[in-house]
Amino acid sequence: MTLLLGIGASALATCLAWPLSRLMGRQAGWPLAILYLAGFAALVPEAKNVFSGNPGTTASLPWVPARGWDAVFVAEPIGMFFALITLGIGAIVLVYSTAYFDKTAPAEAGTIPAHTEPPPGTRLAKAPGYAFYQLIAVFTFGMLLLVFTDSLAVLYVGWEITSLASFALILTSGRPAFASAMRTLSATFAGGLALLAAIALVWMYSGTDRISEALSGTVWTDEPQITGLVAVLVAVAVFSKSAQWPFHYWLPGAMAAATPVSAYLHAAAVVKAGIFLAMRFSPAFADIALWRTLLISVGLGTAIMAAIFALQKFDLKQLMAYSTVSQLGWIIAAIGVGTDAALAAAALHTLAHALFKSGLFMLIGVVDHATHTRDIRELRRIPGRIRAMPVAFAATLVGAAGMAGIPPLLGFVSKESMLTAFSSLDDGGGRWIVLAAATFGAIGTFAYCARIVLAAFVDVDRSATKRGKGAPAAVHKVSPVLLWAAAIPAFVGLPLAFWMGPLDGFLDAFAAAAVPGSQYHSHLALWHGFGIEIAITSAVIVVGGLLAWWRRPIERALDRPLLPFDGAGASDALDREVTLAGAALAKLTDSDSPARHVGALLATMCGLAAIGLLAMFGSGGLSTVPPLQPNLGRVSDLVLLVAIACAVVGMCVTRSRVGTVVLLSAVGISVTVQMFSLGAPDVGLTQLMVEAITVIVFLLVLRRLPTHFRRPSRGRHSAGLVMAALVGVGATVGTLVLTSRRERSDLGEYLLENTEEISGGHNVVNVILVEFRALDTFGELSVLGMAGIAIAAVIASMRERYLDPGDSLEAPFAELEGRSERVRRAFGDVRRNTVPLRLVVWFAAPVLLAVAALLFWRGHSKPGGGFIAALVASAAIALIYLSRDADRPLSRQNTPSVVIGLGLLFAGGTGIAGYLWGTFLEPKHWDVGGIALSSSLVFDLGVSFAVLGLVMLAINLLGMGRLRPNGEAPARDEDAPAPDDDGAEATPRTVDTEKEAAE
Repeated sequence: MTLLLGIGASALATCLAWPLSRLMGRQAGWPLAILYLAGFAALVPEAKNVFSGNPGTTASLPWVPARGWDAVFVAEPIGMFFALITLGIGAIVLVYSTAYFDKTAPAEAGTIPAHTEPPPGTRLAKAPGYAFYQLIAVFTFGMLLLVFTDSLAVLYVGWEITSLASFALILTSGRPAFASAMRTLSATFAGGLALLAAIALVWMYSGTDRISEALSGTVWTDEPQITGLVAVLVAVAVFSKSAQWPFHYWLPGAMAAATPVSAYLHAAAVVKAGIFLAMRFSPAFADIALWRTLLISVGLGTAIMAAIFALQKFDLKQLMAYSTVSQLGWIIAAIGVGTDAALAAAALHTLAHALFKSGLFMLIGVVDHATHTRDIRELRRIPGRIRAMPVAFAATLVGAAGMAGIPPLLGFVSKESMLTAFSSLDDGGGRWIVLAAATFGAIGTFAYCARIVLAAFVDVDRSATKRGKGAPAAVHKVSPVLLWAAAIPAFVGLPLAFWMGPLDGFLDAFAAAAVPGSQYHSHLALWHGFGIEIAITSAVIVVGGLLAWWRRPIERALDRPLLPFDGAGASDALDREVTLAGAALAKLTDSDSPARHVGALLATMCGLAAIGLLAMFGSGGLSTVPPLQPNLGRVSDLVLLVAIACAVVGMCVTRSRVGTVVLLSAVGISVTVQMFSLGAPDVGLTQLMVEAITVIVFLLVLRRLPTHFRRPSRGRHSAGLVMAALVGVGATVGTLVLTSRRERSDLGEYLLENTEEISGGHNVVNVILVEFRALDTFGELSVLGMAGIAIAAVIASMRERYLDPGDSLEAPFAELEGRSERVRRAFGDVRRNTVPLRLVVWFAAPVLLAVAALLFWRGHSKPGGGFIAALVASAAIALIYLSRDADRPLSRQNTPSVVIGLGLLFAGGTGIAGYLWGTFLEPKHWDVGGIALSSSLVFDLGVSFAVLGLVMLAINLLGMGRLRPNGEAPARDEDAPAPDDDGAEATPRTVDTEKEAAE
């Protein structure tokens, strides 16, 4: 229960973050921090239990009961350790945020302070408010899902939530952070794909989605090739999340985010997700040489590389970023050793790193607030920084000393433990190589830690002022909340070094969880006597001290590119080349010509059909195909086939656009008649209404186009004939081979026999759409809504100067040349000419709307449903539009979008309501006074609204006299009609004015 309380506290924070941010602004961090601490406190009893070596509790929530999938959460030492870090450091960061963000914009909890973003000292525009706390809470929830779950599927969900949330948090810093956010997203998603492949293989070969069962299975010894492949995939995922080479570049770029984001995500949370994954899968891979080699070599190599890069940086935050990459490399290498002592050392350093690194990040934010810069060169021009910020200096000194491994701090104990683990390698000469690499990495660590302290507080360049480069800036006071929230994590490492007894039991339990059967017993102490560890530490302090003393010459020597490229540049180049390759590939079909665009798709289909036919004839020909079902051929079908063929031939011959639309409608009507004759009234009625609406939309478009098609060239005509022949033959052969040769499927029989009993509905087609396959229908509704947006976007992007000059509107008047003035005026009298249609509308529109309501209501039991009802109602709306004497929109500009949105809201709301009695989109049935009602009726209403909104949008955009709302409209003359009541200008349908028509 306490396990779910901890996760529930994070979920509650996620729900409350947005309203609290709107009500309290930046002060919303206080109640959210209280929720984090409540979750932390709820986990403490369970943490004591599992850290004492006892089995943890398990909580299970049904997820996909039909497949036997449950969201299983388990309390075990590894996950509990990371959960406590996530909640504890998260609470401190939230408190820090209440004083960090801009006080002048209390309602904008996500606002980034103007002086904190790169490049150092520059000012950026404020980001949209309310985002920061919401995204932090979402990230925390995803992290807790990741570390507590025992389900492979939920593990991946949590992993991706952390990736998306970290991307969004970086993006809140505005446009300058966009490139960095995209690099973060691409790098972590690459690792996510590797993890997805690993999960699929583990699930497939172990036969279970339970992580504990999969890790304890025999597949790792029975399938060594699969084990090696999974180990590599997991390692790639770990490297991407923990910013190890070759994915190291994203973390320094992510420093574009606000300091609280860096302190939490990039020191204590998101990068620790990779560490957690490596530790979680260590029981399966600890004995795999490939796994150990990868982690040790990449980890220590990254540690040394990042240490050198850190010494190059003049932005303190960038320096901290590379120090994080370096320290994570140490932890990854220790995990790669694979022994219980090494994994315990990695856990201890993870704790120490979370404390001193989050504190140091926040302390850099304190320095930034006080001096308005993070640039080392600018800071050197500000004297008296220690005197102005004594607490910040002391905390930074303690935190940096802990990271450098100086006694008597927790960082010293954890570093000594890792050196002990490296020295325990039994790989002969390899052990000394690892120890040498660790020594170089430790020296680099000492050097950049010294640079942090000296650059932030000690170094002063008085010569700059003497040379007349401006007066030194003043150091401003900072909020005590900001200062002490940053100092506490850094200071905690000092007392922990003297009170390590409780940590021994924790490390014992951790080692037992990471290495099954471990008999490890931790004995943490500041002094273990003389040995190789203390020798290395002494050498590191001496050499590191000399490097710190010679920091200015070293700084000048490193102030140049060490390589002809960097990780971010390589990532951008790869992205650019992939984009260019995609553009080149898209050019094959990228054309405004429908024939060229569709031709590639049809050619692909023909190719696939040819391959299928060759395979079929190679395996026995038609004898392998089931025989045709009896009694399928009818004379009426042949008659309709002849009608369709004649209409298609007419379409190919005529050059009239209107004639083509009429013949195309004849094809559709013939198919509709065949559907009715086959006993499919639902499908037939739908096809009929689609044909009617399609014709109206076609004609609205044709008004702006020439009356006739251009005469095609001989080559284009020949290519069209060849393509048409291939497609026609392929479609015919495919129809003969693939259809009408099998009995009704078992699923079809089941639905026909059980639909009424399950749903209370007799209309199997409608019940399938709104109940059995409601999720598929919901996806189609979403596509429908996007189609509406696409229509608006395409029309808004069109320019008349790129189109063929339209003559459809003027053509009828041109034919009246030479006729009497009376005839021409009568033809242009739109008021009188629309009277018959208006009379029809007065009677037909109410009837159509009533029929639509009837079809909607009876759709569950008889032919009908929300889709057909919306089409019938759309026909009524189209008639109303056509009966008008001027081109006026049917509604306000935003109304169709609102209607589409309401449709999606109704459908999605019905799905969410399904959780009240079952799962997403599960319907509920009631019998009210003998009338069978279902929650799917509301879902069907959403279908109706989405379709109706799309038709309204199409008529509004295509039916106006001008091509689009914001296009190049002709100049309005004095006699132009005034705007309608709804604010849209009415465009007359004739060249004559109303005055002339009246005469």
